[in-house]
Amino acid sequence: MQITLVVFNDINNVKWEFGIKKVISYETKTLLNTIESISKLEATHVLFWDLSIGNLPNKHQLEKTIKSKGNLWHIGSKIGLRNKPFLLDAIQPTSMLHLSIDNKINHSSWKNTFKGCLIEKQVLKNISLSKYSESIDILGLDFGYKAMKSGIVTRYSAILSEDVTDKKASLKLKEELLFIRNNFDTKAFVWTYITNLFKISPISFYKAFSKNENLALKVFEHSKEEDVLVNKDISTSIIIATLERYGVLKNELKELQELNPAPKEIIIVDQTPKEKRNTEFLKEFSSLPIIYLETNKIGQCSARNLGIKTAKSKFIWFLDDDMEEIPTNYLQKHLETIYSLEADISCGVPDEIGTNYINRDIPKIELSDGFPTNDVLVKRDVLLEVGGFDEKMNQLQSEDEELGLRCVKQGALSVKNNQLRIVHLRANRGGLRNHKVRKITFASSRKKLFERRLLHFSEIYLCLKHFNNKQVYNKLLLNIRGTFIVNGNIFKKSIKILLGIIFLPLTLFKLFKRYKTAKKTYYE
Repeated sequence: MQITLVVFNDINNVKWEFGIKKVISYETKTLLNTIESISKLEATHVLFWDLSIGNLPNKHQLEKTIKSKGNLWHIGSKIGLRNKPFLLDAIQPTSMLHLSIDNKINHSSWKNTFKGCLIEKQVLKNISLSKYSESIDILGLDFGYKAMKSGIVTRYSAILSEDVTDKKASLKLKEELLFIRNNFDTKAFVWTYITNLFKISPISFYKAFSKNENLALKVFEHSKEEDVLVNKDISTSIIIATLERYGVLKNELKELQELNPAPKEIIIVDQTPKEKRNTEFLKEFSSLPIIYLETNKIGQCSARNLGIKTAKSKFIWFLDDDMEEIPTNYLQKHLETIYSLEADISCGVPDEIGTNYINRDIPKIELSDGFPTNDVLVKRDVLLEVGGFDEKMNQLQSEDEELGLRCVKQGALSVKNNQLRIVHLRANRGGLRNHKVRKITFASSRKKLFERRLLHFSEIYLCLKHFNNKQVYNKLLLNIRGTFIVNGNIFKKSIKILLGIIFLPLTLFKLFKRYKTAKKTYYE
């Protein structure tokens, strides 16, 4: 184990037995020069540590951390960065990657600090330290955010922080504004300032506006292990909850017949009303290990929970009943993603009919900010630990994101791979269409003048369950702002703004009503 130590406040000249030790002052310029020099050393890892917060981690802690999931491990949550930066709540108040998580649990987090972090040396070669601020605390957060965005697996380590005392971090808002300016677009930056108008001076706004480095991010290439699935448990149960979609389900099963490796089970949970139920098509698939379950309780959450209870495999692969273009080696790719990164969840990135397809020219695996149950592979133990789907969200929307939030809060490593691509048909009948939700999507509201994508009460319920009141308020504020936005020329945008003003009282009334319903659901 070769680890270079970069140490701050080394008053007592501590001993270091795992490689070269560099003692530096807690200053930006010194840190920049040091990072440039240590990239040439032979050590595989670099430990940054401020002795004012606690003693150096011991050999056991270092070894255990390196063997755990990730490429960068830090103690940010333990020293008060769990809810920072404060200004991020203005633009990403309810992001899965902005969760406040118990610091006794190892979990995914980009909120890095140079006061305590262990980094693979290749990460330092991939990410350049920004120079827009004199605050190392902000630059530490910036480094972690850029690392996460480039595909590096960034994790908070309860192991490294075991002997560190809980602290409260104090970041200046003008420094946080610089972080927003250098990591988000101009619209997000301006909105952040507007929503914090009385907390940030116009001078600070102007200075931050002029300090945009525009650093290009280089996608991080994870090491690939040959034959990573050899001698591994790859048993997989596919769970498909279906409702009045036999036609598209039949086509999907034809493609699943070609999978290699094959799934151990395909559990179909049929919620179609009895009078419309028809299982004749299953006779065509006698070669598939289908477990067909009927339920008279309609709801995607209860249906999938029944599937989880029935499944006997190590992994569960959730698929919607209207997926197509599933490659023969698709399950293999999911499994390789999980085992190569020691992940718990592998999220596909389906192309959605009716929306713009994403660019996949550059392969990228990164922390997932969602839990798409139309294509996600997850360890069954993780689902059992968090209790499965919240059945209060039956026949509602965002139930998948809610489950994903609980998985992440329990420390699960969830990643998405942009090379995992199948097609979601978004069938116009059956499924959630029968429950009259998702009639207006984000994409359609940005194209049409008279469509407003207002939060469903189940989405507000999700926010109340996992985020604080201020974050919920900001989420609602962003939703209201969205009713004024449309894609197109200046004339079309002007009309949308005018319509937004006209419909504003109705927008506020509907959101308030949905908020009350969400609150009632939350406290039931």
